[in-house]
Amino acid sequence: MLCSAHCFTIFTQRVYLRRQTGKIYCMNNYLNQLQKTYQNDDDFTTRQVDCGMPLTLCFLDSMCSDIKISNYVVEPLTYGEKATDFECIKKRLTTGAIVKEPANFFDVLDVMSNGYTVIMDEQNCIAVDTRTTLARAIIEPPTSMVMRGPREGFIEDAKTNLTLIRKRLKTADLKVTTLNVGKYTNTTVFVCYLSSIAEKKVVDEVVQQVQKINIDGVLDASYLSRYIDKNKTALFRRVGMTEKPDVAVGKMLEGRVALIVDGSPMVLTVPYLYVEDLQSPGDYYEDNTMTSLNRILRFISVLASVLLPSLYVCLKMYNYQIIPLKFLITVLNSTQAIPFSPLAEMILIIVIFDILREANLRMPSAVGISLSLVGAIVLGDAAVKAGLIGAPAVMIGALSGIGLFTMPDNTLILSLLRLVITYIAGVMGILGVILSMMVILFYLCSMQEYHTPFLAPFTPTMDNDKQDAVLNKPLVSWKKRPKSIPNKNTTRRGQ
Repeated sequence: MLCSAHCFTIFTQRVYLRRQTGKIYCMNNYLNQLQKTYQNDDDFTTRQVDCGMPLTLCFLDSMCSDIKISNYVVEPLTYGEKATDFECIKKRLTTGAIVKEPANFFDVLDVMSNGYTVIMDEQNCIAVDTRTTLARAIIEPPTSMVMRGPREGFIEDAKTNLTLIRKRLKTADLKVTTLNVGKYTNTTVFVCYLSSIAEKKVVDEVVQQVQKINIDGVLDASYLSRYIDKNKTALFRRVGMTEKPDVAVGKMLEGRVALIVDGSPMVLTVPYLYVEDLQSPGDYYEDNTMTSLNRILRFISVLASVLLPSLYVCLKMYNYQIIPLKFLITVLNSTQAIPFSPLAEMILIIVIFDILREANLRMPSAVGISLSLVGAIVLGDAAVKAGLIGAPAVMIGALSGIGLFTMPDNTLILSLLRLVITYIAGVMGILGVILSMMVILFYLCSMQEYHTPFLAPFTPTMDNDKQDAVLNKPLVSWKKRPKSIPNKNTTRRGQ
């Protein structure tokens, strides 16, 4: 990857060249322009080769493989009979995997920045793919571990990720549109879809959203996700992200569009449904009864995580008569000496647990586990013994914090909602909790993007799609594709 100063030099040179109206550079000017563009840059390398006619090789040393330059460029040019014209040079360079003919100087800059070696004489120019391979091994992704099923995960190389998808979709219906995003990074983005399933209007909208992006650089898929979310949703994410090829392929088979971003191990998928947060990559390799129970458990865990602190506060402050008498006496005995109000007590506990979570994420893995355990146990026990907070509040805060991680992608959003609803409960009581949940529900019902309602298949109701929503029906009963996702071919089985 080129450094920022390096890329800035290229960009300013491009701007300068574009302002030269009516001026067309012939081939013998390319070398001079390249030397000006890459002046004071030791990475830019040139080499003279004589194979019957003088040629100049230009490449960026950090982006190219010495072995590929030797095997695909130097050796074919220097061995054998002397070349009489440039057509003979082209025939010799066919040993390269990809050979391009740049149409202008800007194309020369682009191919060189991507690791190509440019061969030129005074009249002609050709580029051979000599990119060096810098990629980590394909391993099981740390964020999507499964007990059963494929263990391959995407890596930071876009071509490798595309290969992982093509390995699973051995069909000519798999189409790939290549786009480049970022003024300086010129990041490659592959838009992948199945032409016989995905709706053309959805694909076109996604491509248009990517083409409209005007940003200095795209370093990760999360950059792109903020732009393809057309409504710029504030709280809930509207773009799916996965590190597993089987998950991406499964979503494409339902009519979704996948976006592979070079430099990111995350692949984006659109359209996106909220019910996908309840689904785990391992669900489709387990018994459907256990899968359904696990999804119900996740839903209950998330709902309890968001509502438990607020219910504790409002019941203790305003509606304590609802609490059973024996339980109320126990709570009062354990909290009567607490100097804080129930609202301040619960907010303090939530903030402490969030601080521990943030510290755990940023500490080395060997230290992080011990920090979270020691921090939670020691701080909680010391605070209870010191009479600063009550044991029931600590238990409620701990249960709420644990439940959030059943939806790890939404932990921060749910934590924010939990804090806001808890504050409203302390001010308005149980009515505030009910109103808060109604506002959130109405907000979710109003969300729609890429012709897909966010809360489908429940709002609006689509009975066919409920076969893989919260409850998971046996795979052999899936005959139709989800109607909530726009697609051309609705038949999944028996076609």
